Amino acid sequence: MPDQRREERATVEARFTARDASGAGTLTFVSQDVSSGGAFLKSELLLEQGEALSVQFDVPNEGPVRAEARVAWVRRFPEVGQFAGMGVEFVSISDADRAAIVRWLAR
Repeated sequence: MPDQRREERATVEARFTARDASGAGTLTFVSQDVSSGGAFLKSELLLEQGEALSVQFDVPNEGPVRAEARVAWVRRFPEVGQFAGMGVEFVSISDADRAAIVRWLAR
């Protein structure tokens, strides 16, 4: 799969909570990497490509960041050294939350 990211990702583990569009229940994921435009969430529980979800995670020394996201791609069958999971794109995020991510990743 060609790399189509617009922002650089940093390898950081963050605990994400997510709700799907129905709002029924909360899912928890751990990221493998994060950028100001999205994240890769490690998980055996995989949503479908295109599925919308609301995500929240804590940025150290900044507080919680919230975004509306969509599943951009899914890795169901990881190769050696990879994890199963999903690439999510932040489709709606406040400027302040995006700036908090940028500051965090620059440290």
